[in-house]
Amino acid sequence: MNAAADEHDHVRLWRFKKRVLLMMGEEEAARELMTRIIDVVHRPTPSELSLVGSPKSSFTLLKDRKFFYLHVPKCGSTTVKDMLYHILKGRTVEGHSHTKMLEEAPYRIIDRGRLQRDFSDWFKFLVVRDPISRLRSYYRFNLVFANDLAQEVGKRESYLGLKLQPSYHEFLEKLPEYRRVFRTLRAHTNGVADIAGDDPTVFDWVGPVKDMGVLRERLCELTGTSIPSIHNFRSKDLVAFEPAEDLEDKLRANYARDYEVYGRYF
Repeated sequence: MNAAADEHDHVRLWRFKKRVLLMMGEEEAARELMTRIIDVVHRPTPSELSLVGSPKSSFTLLKDRKFFYLHVPKCGSTTVKDMLYHILKGRTVEGHSHTKMLEEAPYRIIDRGRLQRDFSDWFKFLVVRDPISRLRSYYRFNLVFANDLAQEVGKRESYLGLKLQPSYHEFLEKLPEYRRVFRTLRAHTNGVADIAGDDPTVFDWVGPVKDMGVLRERLCELTGTSIPSIHNFRSKDLVAFEPAEDLEDKLRANYARDYEVYGRYF
C-alpha cells in the first residue's frame, strides 16, 4: 500500500491508508496524513473533517428559507430533518428524512468562521446532547436495534475480535477499539466540538434535544408554517440494557472538550 501510494500519489490511496492507520490505532499518523490531503479531497466526510480539526463543517442548507443546520449524530437529527422536509414539502417522511433531505439539500462544506460574516441574515442552528446520552442512544438504536456494524462488515458474530452485538458494558469498555475498526460507529461517537467547533456563538440557536419543541416553534415562526410535533426513534423505548455508570463516568474524560464548550446546553 505504501509503495502504491508513493508511486501513484492518488488521494484515494492516501485516504485508504488513513483508514488502515486508524484501524491499527495509529491515530496521530492518520491525522497527519489526512491534514496533508484534506484540501484536495473532493468531498471529505464529516469524520475526516473532525479528525484533522478542520474549521469547516458539513451543513444542510435550505436556500429559499436561509437556514443552516449542522447535523451532529445522535442529537435528534432525524427529527430535525423531518421538520425541514415538512417545511419544504408539507409532509413528513418519518424514518427516511436523512435520505430525502439529501435529495433536496445535499451537504455543503462551509468554513464555520464565515457563518456570521457571509451569512448574517441566515438562521444557523445546532442541536447538542450530553456525550453519554449520545453513546446510550447509539448503542440502543444503531448498534443493537439497527445492527449497524453488520451493515458495515457483513453478517457475522464478530469482526477483528469485536462482537457486533456486544453488551453495553463491553461496548463502553472497548469503545476505543470499536472506534478504530468501525467507520459508522466512529462517525456517530465523535464529539460535538469535533464536529461543530469551539465557538457556539457562530450559531444563532444552540439547544439540547429536550428543547426540540422550542426549535420547532422557532422554525414555525420563521417560515409561517405549522410543523407537527415529530418524535422519531425514541431509542430508550426500543432496547433495554444494564447500566454501566462507572464506565460512563470514566468516558466523560474523553469528551472533556464537549463539556467545556457545550456543557451549559446539556
